[in-house]
Amino acid sequence: MNKNNIFCTFFLILFSSIALAQTPAEPTPAATPPSENYKLTIDKVDPSRFYEIAVIQGLNKTTAKTSILEIRIGNKIKFGQLTMIAHKCWQASLDQKPESKILLEVFENKNDENGVSIEKRIFYGWMFASSPSISGLEHPIYDLTAISCKNK
Repeated sequence: MNKNNIFCTFFLILFSSIALAQTPAEPTPAATPPSENYKLTIDKVDPSRFYEIAVIQGLNKTTAKTSILEIRIGNKIKFGQLTMIAHKCWQASLDQKPESKILLEVFENKNDENGVSIEKRIFYGWMFASSPSISGLEHPIYDLTAISCKNK
């Protein structure tokens, strides 16, 4: 048997096995419709898990000074050259894995050539207390970390 015959036999076996594997199976009987008691439900967000105050740890990398910042939802707070607005603060219930999520918007305050102060948005997103590296602020001077949420 020469090489061409072996090659042709190999591909004939290969393609026939693929063709057999792709043949449709026998049709299954139609699925029974859901019973009248069965209803599709959409998982709703529990509004009681949202809190009024976001707790964030701020670090000034040049001075190595940390500060605990409490931001009321919707209010602005300044930390060095940064201005922050917390839009939402969610905390898991006690029977779940501990987690806090803060929807944060961060602006950097700079002066232009004319001395006019300009706010430039440098971050907008969710920060996670359990995994700060997933979504964090990348800034050469400041580091922000979500800590928790609290009411009054």
